[in-house]
Order: sequence, then C-alpha cells, then structure tokens
Amino acid sequence: MCEVTLKINENQIHKINPNLKDLGAITRWVQRLVDVRIADLVEIRSRENLKPYTMEEINARIDQAEEELANGGGMDFDEAMDMIEKELDEELEMAEAV
Repeated sequence: MCEVTLKINENQIHKINPNLKDLGAITRWVQRLVDVRIADLVEIRSRENLKPYTMEEINARIDQAEEELANGGGMDFDEAMDMIEKELDEELEMAEAV
C-alpha cells in the first residue's frame, strides 16, 4: 500500500473546481484524480510489456478488418467520433459530480 500526502491550499482547489464545498468533496475529488493517474500509469506499464506484432500478424489483422467492412461490419468515422464524444461527455459528468 502507498500513502500520499498532498499539500494544497483550499483556495487553489476552488480555482480548479469551484463546486467543491467541503473537505469530503475535496477528498473524493482528489482520490478520483489519484485513481485516474494510477490507472494511466498501469496502462502505460502494461503497454511497455507488450511485444510488437509481426508483419504477418499486422497483415492478417488488416485482411480481417477489410473482410468485416466488405460484409457490412465496422463503423464509419462519424459514428466513431460520436461514440468517443459521448464517452468523454459521460466521464466529464462523472468527474463534475464528485
């Protein structure tokens, strides 16, 4: 287990997020920031342990994607962007709720 001590002025926190009114809200907000940062670090570390694809694997994945598209699968750019925007909006709402 790791213990972290943060020294931050309450006024600094209110500049970042004026919706934080009490110590409990500030604590939950900081914990969420720490959790997100730790998740980011874990993801980066796991990517570092991945081995690269071979050219054969890359070509097989491209062939598979092209076949799926030919059979009506996949999504176009606008659909993908809408999905990403919706997910980001939901994450922002969750972060603001804390």
